[in-house]
Amino acid sequence: MHAAKLILTSCFLSLILIANSSSLAQEPQNQYKAMPPKEGERCIICNVSLSKDDVILMVRGRRVPLKNVMVDSFMNNQEKYFAELQPKAALFQENMASTGTAQGGISSGWFLFGSYILIALFFSGLSGYAAISKGLPPIHHYFVGFFFSVLGYIYVLSRPALTSRGDIPVGFVKVPTTHAPVPCKKCGNTNHPSAEKCSGCGAQLEPQMQSEVERS
Repeated sequence: MHAAKLILTSCFLSLILIANSSSLAQEPQNQYKAMPPKEGERCIICNVSLSKDDVILMVRGRRVPLKNVMVDSFMNNQEKYFAELQPKAALFQENMASTGTAQGGISSGWFLFGSYILIALFFSGLSGYAAISKGLPPIHHYFVGFFFSVLGYIYVLSRPALTSRGDIPVGFVKVPTTHAPVPCKKCGNTNHPSAEKCSGCGAQLEPQMQSEVERS
C-alpha cells in the first residue's frame, strides 16, 4: 500500500511538473504583442510574403513579420533572427537575452565599472583640492582619492597641514595682484600705489602700500 501511494504521488507530481513545463514553454510565445501583417511584408525567416492568416510580433518596438509555421522557429532562436532587424552599423546591438541595464547595449559589469570611475574621479578631485589647501603634494593625494574614493578623501582630510592658512603651498607660485592706480596730484598721471615718484613729472609721491619687490 505504501509503495502504491508513493507511485501515485510520484505520478501526480510528474504530471504537475509536465504541466508547468509546458506552460513555461508556451509563455515566450505570449510575451510579445501579435498584430495583423501589412501588405508586402515578408517573413524574416523564410522570406515568403505574409498572408492575412500570418502574424506580426512586436519585439522591442520592432515589427517581426513571421509565417505562422515559423513562429516556433523564431522563439527558439530569437537572438539570430532579431539581429537581422538591427542596423548593421549600429554602435550598440540589442541583446534579446539581456534585461535591465544591458538593454541599452551595455552590460551591468561595464555600468558598474563606469560608475566606479566617476566616483573615483569625484573623490580624487576633492582629495587633490584638500591636499593643496593643506600644503600637501597634490598629485600623490589625488591618486589616493582615486583608488580609495571616500576612504582616501577622509585620509587626506585627517592629514596635518604643512602650511598655515593663506600661505603658498610648495610647488606653487603666487598670482600677482593688480591694484588700482593712483593719480599724481601735480600732473594727473596715474601711478602704482607703491610708487615713490611720478612716472610722468617726477614729483615725489607718498606710497600707499609696500611694493611686491620689497616684500620678497
